[in-house]
Amino acid sequence: MTQFKNIILSVLMLFVFGQMAYAQNTIFTPYEGSTHSYTISGLTQGWSYSMYITANADGSGLYDDNLTGEFDLGNNLNGTVGLEGNVSTEIDWNIGAAANIYYLWFEAIGLNGCSNMRSIEIVPQVNQFDLLSENIPETNTISCPDISADGGFDNLGASSGITVLTFSVKRENGTENKLTASIGDTYDWSFKPLLSVDPNLGLTNVIITIEGTSSGVVAEDTNGNYVISGQDDEVIVTVSIENAPGETRNVHFEVTEQKELNTNLSDSEPSNDKVTHTIQVMPVINGIGGA
Repeated sequence: MTQFKNIILSVLMLFVFGQMAYAQNTIFTPYEGSTHSYTISGLTQGWSYSMYITANADGSGLYDDNLTGEFDLGNNLNGTVGLEGNVSTEIDWNIGAAANIYYLWFEAIGLNGCSNMRSIEIVPQVNQFDLLSENIPETNTISCPDISADGGFDNLGASSGITVLTFSVKRENGTENKLTASIGDTYDWSFKPLLSVDPNLGLTNVIITIEGTSSGVVAEDTNGNYVISGQDDEVIVTVSIENAPGETRNVHFEVTEQKELNTNLSDSEPSNDKVTHTIQVMPVINGIGGA
């Protein structure tokens, strides 16, 4: 039995580790739509092994991965332990998984032909990962156009200037990253910003910067996405809107294609992805004249 000591210790350590954040998106309480890696380490080269999922704690109710839709098992479910001494597989927890409790089993057969097995209980949760956008401050939903010199306004009429607005993109219920030493560090996340102005009028409206406390200024990738450090729960988006005398303009900022990396979580609440700020009408002054 001593040759299986490492299996017992590994499973127990995983269990204790997961209980520290039981309500979050952990290997024990995965969110629907997430992908997690399950690893058993400290094994002996040459052992044969198998991994499988059952519906019951006593090992009965074996799931056929080809028939159930609640999860998808990865590779390496059966084989021989290699030189590195660990075995792992990825499991996709699909929509509907939260309706059941699952038991992931690991069974090993030693070089002497004796066997041992352990299991962990997995209780999937409804996805709570969310990215949302807000005005800064949240109540700042309407303003006048900026007619300061800093905004390029020219009182001689050469330019109506620009109005600079800031929006916040917040990440809630991110998955804690156990592979880092940073307290509170979670997996990186990404999104594609969408800025639109109604009416458009063919004027210049651009995103100036996207910046996080830890991320700093984030550069756009080749697909138009911004990848944010997992240490940041919020980034500040600064935009420039060209002033349009005689027009009330609604500035819409929206986060799209948002997801958490590594776990592949998608946004659980699309209703808060888009926010609007209204720039009130700038009076039209055609010129000053007289006799």
